[in-house]
Amino acid sequence: MNSRERVLLALAHKEPDRVPVDFGGLVTSLHHEAHRRLLDHLGMAAYEAPILDMFQQNVDPAPAVKEMFHADVVGFFANPGSGWKLEVDPVTDTYVDEWGVLYRRPPGGYWYDLADHPLKQGTIEELEGFQFPNPRDPNRVKGLADKAKDLSENTDKAVMIFSPTAGVFEHSYWLRGIEPLFRDMASNKKYVEALAERVVEWQLEFWDFVLDEVGPYVHLVELGDDLGGQQGPMFSPDLYREIHKPRHRRLTDLIHRKTEAKVFFHSCGAIYWALPDIIESGMDIINPVQVSAKDMETDRLKREFGRDLVFWGGGADATEVMTFATPQGVKEEVKKRIHDLAPDGGFVFSSVHNIQAEVPPENIVALFEAAYEYGQYPIRA
Repeated sequence: MNSRERVLLALAHKEPDRVPVDFGGLVTSLHHEAHRRLLDHLGMAAYEAPILDMFQQNVDPAPAVKEMFHADVVGFFANPGSGWKLEVDPVTDTYVDEWGVLYRRPPGGYWYDLADHPLKQGTIEELEGFQFPNPRDPNRVKGLADKAKDLSENTDKAVMIFSPTAGVFEHSYWLRGIEPLFRDMASNKKYVEALAERVVEWQLEFWDFVLDEVGPYVHLVELGDDLGGQQGPMFSPDLYREIHKPRHRRLTDLIHRKTEAKVFFHSCGAIYWALPDIIESGMDIINPVQVSAKDMETDRLKREFGRDLVFWGGGADATEVMTFATPQGVKEEVKKRIHDLAPDGGFVFSSVHNIQAEVPPENIVALFEAAYEYGQYPIRA
């Protein structure tokens, strides 16, 4: 059984030969420093891994490592618009994205922080006058069909296209600032909805344009919106259901109409409360399954939602186990998560979000060794 067959069976809630593994995606990879230390630990030659996301500083890992860890998925981005190029100021260690959002890495920091936002006034007039990038810029799809076709026809991996933006809620606060947007939610709901509408209109135009090019070649389309903190919702569930959920549904309807691909939805934190809504909004897959967050017990998640959602992630607690446990402790955690999530298919193994810079390389190796060892079907108790 090859990688693509394995993933597609899991997505159909059937048991393949083993649990599929995702290592190296936009939210399933590792920080460049963790990658460097991993190569040193494995005795492999240095490899200048491409940065996948400047903000997170995660990389597309060395092919030899992906092969060693039995990775079953490959992914790619559309191109940026023709009017923008990534340029990092070496003095301030800042850059500005295609939308006018400023990012800054603090001295000694591992990643970039949101530092400044273009929508400062929070008025409808400012929003109407703010020019979004062109979602149908021809440069976005230049060579893209050939790239997707090559991945589809010349690899045996499942193919995912990554989103170029954050989600409807998250991209709203990238443009506005998170504290101002939360204040707007309390005092200016009309503005919050108008901003969400402009964001989703852009995303709908983008996906309509891009999927015309790559739709036949992709098996997964990545979306995301972080709805949870560590203990519960990021903001009012009622507001999410009123403003963001119906816009998520418009996105999934478009994607499902234009392609047979499954929709991969990345949403961090304690999102147990939102899973029925996420299902109703048309998402097929939930990631990263943040097992350290409140109410995210994997046995209950599988029991209550395993018929309707594919769980993608959940490999081992990222905040404590991956950083502080022994390799054997990591393996025991992996064994439990596979026991909970893998039966009857509907599970793709990955780390819980990207592996951070200070995670010991021994624990990274243990994570994927255990996924292969304990992920063979039928799953043993």
